[in-house]
Amino acid sequence: MEKREPLQAEPIGDNVQLDPVVVAKLPPNSKILSVTPSGKSFCVGTFKIVVELADGTTAQFFKKGARGSVGINMMKGTWEAENALYKFVPHYTPRPVGWGTYENDPDTSFYLCQFIDMHDRLPSPREWAEAVSSLHLISMGKSPTGQFGFPVVTHLANVPVDNTWNASWEAFWTQQMKGLFDQEARVNGPDDELEALKTTYMAEVIPRYLRPLETEGRSITPCLIHSDLWPGNIKRKTDSDDMKLCMFDACAYWGHNEADLGICRNPRYKLGQPCVQEYHKRVPISEPQADFDGRNAVYAMKYHALLSTMYKDRKFRQVLIEELKSLMNMAGAGRSTSDVALPPRL
Repeated sequence: MEKREPLQAEPIGDNVQLDPVVVAKLPPNSKILSVTPSGKSFCVGTFKIVVELADGTTAQFFKKGARGSVGINMMKGTWEAENALYKFVPHYTPRPVGWGTYENDPDTSFYLCQFIDMHDRLPSPREWAEAVSSLHLISMGKSPTGQFGFPVVTHLANVPVDNTWNASWEAFWTQQMKGLFDQEARVNGPDDELEALKTTYMAEVIPRYLRPLETEGRSITPCLIHSDLWPGNIKRKTDSDDMKLCMFDACAYWGHNEADLGICRNPRYKLGQPCVQEYHKRVPISEPQADFDGRNAVYAMKYHALLSTMYKDRKFRQVLIEELKSLMNMAGAGRSTSDVALPPRL
């Protein structure tokens, strides 16, 4: 992973001048009234822009930006991902406005969208499940290629994810996890125990739990996955006339709907089984249903790998190691003979 660049600077205050490329994305003849910091982010600068429109009314926009080659790829990925969400669930997604690179600072890129006031309170399981299931059900079967993947690289925070199109869900998940594991190793250095666990996860555990989804007459229909549905990216709107949640900062791709439930397994995010149970009131568990808990643990591993990559803190790597060990035991993996005979990958 490329070293994190400093957050981009922005003029703050009333009646300030913004970069011409940003101004060009705003409605014609907009007057900048104010630019203020908005929220907190691990790796980007975030701002609220208030403008006066040509008719005298005001409008609010949200802008985030970052520097360097990582920054431009992050903003491009955000633009594509947010447009994909907005296409299917505009009532849950801030309207994308534009993205680009500054004229006066070509090393800085940005993404611009509608600004929506939101609460920081944790959504209820019912609210969370209603929003997430709506995205999955409305987009189900509409992958532009019929495969798993996405047209561009997207990012979990500033960590790029391999979205190369693949006809096999098992192979697609393996390629995503290999990319994340490789970045984790580059950031934190070698660890023989962890490398052995990663190898077993990809060679034995993924086939054990994901291959049955696509064999013996079963198949998966891709839907649009948000992929980063921790509570900081799915919040209640403050508008009392609109009780729906707002989903944003997607690391989108087309995949198996249950992959978005993996984040609920991590106690760090305080979502838990109630969100999963509410979701399954709306979307049935994939067959074989008996494998759901194992699949959920397989999908949850993405977020353990991500945290160990984002934060150079041994405790996150240790959690990754312990979770992999637990999953190995669940799957009966790493033994001299396998307890489960897997069908060949199709």
